[in-house]
Amino acid sequence: MSILEKMKKYCDLDGMSRYEDEIVAELKKSTEKLDIVYSRDGFGSLIMQKRKSNSGPKVVVAAHMDEVGFIVLDITEKGFIKVKSIGGIWGNAVIGARFKLINSLGQEFFGVAGHTSIHIMEREKIEKALLVKDLYFDFGFRSKKEAEEAAVEIGNRIYFNNPSFLMQNNDFFASKAIDNRAGVVVIDELAHRLHKKKLKSNPILVGTVQEEVGSRGAKMVAKMVDADIAFAIDTGAAHDTEGAIPGVQKLGAGVAIDIADGGALMDPRLVETLFRIAKAKNIPIYRYVSQGGGTDAEKLQYSGYGTPTVSISIPQRYLHSTYGLISLSDIKAAIDLIEAFIVEYGQKEHDQIIYK
Repeated sequence: MSILEKMKKYCDLDGMSRYEDEIVAELKKSTEKLDIVYSRDGFGSLIMQKRKSNSGPKVVVAAHMDEVGFIVLDITEKGFIKVKSIGGIWGNAVIGARFKLINSLGQEFFGVAGHTSIHIMEREKIEKALLVKDLYFDFGFRSKKEAEEAAVEIGNRIYFNNPSFLMQNNDFFASKAIDNRAGVVVIDELAHRLHKKKLKSNPILVGTVQEEVGSRGAKMVAKMVDADIAFAIDTGAAHDTEGAIPGVQKLGAGVAIDIADGGALMDPRLVETLFRIAKAKNIPIYRYVSQGGGTDAEKLQYSGYGTPTVSISIPQRYLHSTYGLISLSDIKAAIDLIEAFIVEYGQKEHDQIIYK
């Protein structure tokens, strides 16, 4: 299955923070013939390890499985749904978009994020940013009673619901949930590529949960898996669109290696190792400094007594909105880089990185 096919498969699944089971099931299904041992911690993160592991350094490659979305906060007397966002979402980025509500019986309802038509909006509100608290969702219920009779309750999940597609350049892919199903595709592909290879290290592939609400799953993984090396694979905001603040991340340029973000200062020796491998393998790679947010690296670095950690970013446009946009070639570069690292990395290489 190609990277494009895997992206479509995983992005079409629904799995906001705390509800990642669809992604777990698909990861296990995709890798079930690879002689992998699966385990899950108390938060639900999926840990995948080769059945015949060795005593080499444990290299954790983690990608969060959850996506942003909404939950029902209240139902108005007119039948509209007020919401709370799960993860950071800008209200203006969702108005008029199609959504799917899953009620307490597991039934699905389709609707749109409503907004006041510009023709009847108060003039002073036209140029103001729309906050999530101002949003309402229209699923066609004509009253609160009608919504309640349809088993719609407070806490029900509401997902972005838009078809994915490949753009005309055959590289840029658009979909919901690219953050971070792109990372999920990376660990899926790594599981297949590393299956029959003789390794000097012990790769542990992890699908973490609840990253979008504070990397809570990665915190549990750090306690459970005593990593020697850790990589957090995630998408990061591309700066190559109109109006973006200056920055180096852009689509189609390869893997972006985070040097520092709001939660972690990446291990410089591990960063240099990645660049050496990338140069030898002709893998496109570059450095950047995050100007907002963080990744699971913030929690993974505290594994054991402290773990050399790097956040590997795949640039994405339009994060946390109706459609994200990503380069398939950048995803491939991330897979190639981590595969090359794991194949080469052993105790000798590890001794050159760790503090003594």
